[in-house]
Order: sequence, then C-alpha cells, then structure tokens
Amino acid sequence: MNPFTASIALAIVQFCSGLIMAGVFLSTPTERCTRYWALSGALAALAICLIVPIYAGGGGSWRPIGLMLGNTSLFASSIAAWSGLRCFYQRPARWWPWLFIAAYAVSFSALLALEASFTQRSYLAIGAMQLVFFLVLFEFRMGLSGPQAGRYARWSFGRWIGFASVTLLSAAYIARLALAPSHPELFEPPRMSDLGVALIYLIPLGGSLLFSAALLMLYFERLVADKQRLATEDELTHTLNRRELVRCGEQMLHDALARGHSLTLAFIDVDHFKQINDRFGHQVGDRVLAGIAAVLREHCRESDLLGRYGGEEFCAVFPGLTQLEADRIGERLVAAVREHAFDHGQTVTISAGLVVLQPGQVQNWDELVNRADIALYRAKSEGRNAFRMAQAA
Repeated sequence: MNPFTASIALAIVQFCSGLIMAGVFLSTPTERCTRYWALSGALAALAICLIVPIYAGGGGSWRPIGLMLGNTSLFASSIAAWSGLRCFYQRPARWWPWLFIAAYAVSFSALLALEASFTQRSYLAIGAMQLVFFLVLFEFRMGLSGPQAGRYARWSFGRWIGFASVTLLSAAYIARLALAPSHPELFEPPRMSDLGVALIYLIPLGGSLLFSAALLMLYFERLVADKQRLATEDELTHTLNRRELVRCGEQMLHDALARGHSLTLAFIDVDHFKQINDRFGHQVGDRVLAGIAAVLREHCRESDLLGRYGGEEFCAVFPGLTQLEADRIGERLVAAVREHAFDHGQTVTISAGLVVLQPGQVQNWDELVNRADIALYRAKSEGRNAFRMAQAA
C-alpha cells in the first residue's frame, strides 16, 4: 500500500471514530468521559484532515501552519482521550497536561521556523505521544478504585483491548524512534518504504480503531454491569433486593436439600423503626437501614446471602451452620447492631428469628421463611432486642 492510500484509510478511520464518539456523547451528554472522548475524536479527525493533504503535496504557503495545527490537534486528541479515561475511572481530570499542548505547539512551531527536517520533527511528536501513552497505560493499570471498585470486573475484555491497543501504538512509535536516525529515508514523504507506511499509517490505523473500540466497550460493560446491579441490588442498603434474594435463596435451599447439608435462615426486623422515622425523619431512617445493612454484612461470609426483604426487614441465609453456630450468629448480629454508633446518636436494636434446616427435612422456601417469621414474632413479643430459634417442626 502506498503512503497516499494508507493516509486516506487512516483519515476515514479517524473520521468514523470521531462520528461514533460524537454519537456516544450526544446520547449521554451529562457524562464527562464521553464529552472528552467526543472531543478527542473530533481533534483526531481534524488533525488527519490537515496533515494528510500536506504530506500528499498540498498546503502551499499555508503548509507550516497546517503542519503545526494538525500535529498539535493530534497530540491534543490524545490528551483528551486520557482525560476522558480518568473521568471514566472516577478520578478528577487534571489541568496540567493541557499545558503540554501549548508547549508542544510552541516547540513544533520553533522547529518549523528553524526548518528542521521531518525526522527531527518526528522526535518531538514521538516523545510527546510516548508521554501520553504512559499516562493512558497507567490509567488502565489502575482501573477503578474506591468503594465502587468491587461492583465491576477488575480486568474486563474492553480494558484488555485498550491496554493492548496503546501498547501496540507505543511500540510503533518506539520503532520509528529507533530507526529514524539511521534510516530517515524509510519514513520521509513523499517516498516512503513499506515499513514506513506500516509504522506511520497502518499500525496507528489499527491501534486507533482498537482504542476507540476499547473505550466504547468499557462504557458498554459499565452500563451492563450497572443494569444487572440495579436488577438485583436494593438501592438504599446495597444488599440483594427481595426478588434476587428469593431466587438465590431457593437455589441455595435446593442445593442443601439435594446434598443433605444444613442451612440457616435469619429473618430480621428493626425494632420501633416507625418511631425513628416519626422522631428523626425519613432521611435518618434511611441512614439507619443502610447502617444496619453494613453491620450485618460485616458478619456475613462470602458464601452467605443478605438482602432487604421489604421495609425495615432483612433476610440472611447461612449455608452449612450447625445449631450451635446458628445460635452464635444470631447473638452476634443482635449485639453488633445494638453496639453500633448511629449518626443520630440513638441506640438502634433488631429482633431476629432463625431457623436451621437439618438434613432430611424437606421444605420449600416459603415454609422456611414462615418458620423464621414465627420465631421473629416470639422475639418481638418477648421484649425485642433479641433472637429466637424456630421450634422443631
């Protein structure tokens, strides 16, 4: 493929990528990451439209200005993509990298004024792009951090593709940097070797396409994960919602019956919750529910289930506990909530009813919940702030 054909292909790819990113932004105008990515796509398309005609022999007296604007736009496009990635991973966008754009424009203009060769100008472009590649790879390596990181896969397919695409682009630039001093004729237009075409046009074409696809895949994966989470998680307490709790609980019960294993179900209710709402307001009541959920979660294993059954009621399922262990977990849950310091300054207590399914007992989910509910009623009628075990069937 000759340089002109390769440059046209690169221009088409960059233009299409810019349109796709613009469409994503128009669909999600409130997302800062898509705003940066749309800006990145627009700047990259502008850069290619300015640079390609010049290297094809056009530009005339405007050639230096076109080269400066085109190369600066290409560098700014990379900075915008990096800033969007930071926003996607919920880190604040930095202002100082934008100073690099001004410094790059001044430096490139100085090289043009000094009539520097194509190879010398390439050193500046390659060094600047390597800096951005390092920043982007660092963001991919860090990924999402903080309390929400556990909601998403650590290394998704989109993240791997993004990491690979930037590594490929970086390798192509490093190869140019290594070969240009000894073989400048390989890369200088209008005559350019096949290796030069590959390193300047074809690999950046594939890498840019993969990188744009990776950004879209990251965003799509986040949307799918959020949709699945909203379908299964209670928004207030971040525990399982009732539908998902019942679905998982029925499956866990089925497995316990099939394998002859024990299973403990705890039905939990917040004592005098209506008084909390009436006295302190529903916002405090919501924080109390979220706090209780956090306390209960601390005493659950990864194999256990915890969900909000409705209102101020919670349900937890503990596979494999003996009767003695079930007694201990009931006592521990009640004590942990009682001893927790809530932000409204008042003690909050819970009552719990527990039922232990022993091997050989054939019951369904509704019967199990009903027995735990009867035990919970006993705990509340006998003074609250306590747990009771279901009586043998």
